[in-house]
Amino acid sequence: MTTEPEHPNPVPDLTIPLSTAVAQALGDDVGQLAMRLGSVLHGLAQLRAGGASTDDLANTILMSNGLMNRLEGIRDAAVRQHAAQGGSYGALASSMGVTRATAQSRRDTLVKKAPTPMERWATGETE
Repeated sequence: MTTEPEHPNPVPDLTIPLSTAVAQALGDDVGQLAMRLGSVLHGLAQLRAGGASTDDLANTILMSNGLMNRLEGIRDAAVRQHAAQGGSYGALASSMGVTRATAQSRRDTLVKKAPTPMERWATGETE
């Protein structure tokens, strides 16, 4: 019997430090987001290694779509609140990595519409 580790260079667990207050604010959503992110990272590894089955690829697509929808909702809710708080187009452009005119157009288009279900999810207004 050997005392050497099975993998000489073990991969560390992914840790996302969250304060107690942040974890409580996120509730059960933190587990859902972590699960989706983990599945997407697993899918990315399969894509890079090759040989993923169609079921593997379908799962990667499903999980990445769910994650992207939630990330878009978070972003859009943040843009909407940035506008409501009087944030400048210049600061928004810098955050978005786009020109001021593009940021202005995107923000103005967004605030003219009602919040999406994912925006409401991001702000805790829906389940």
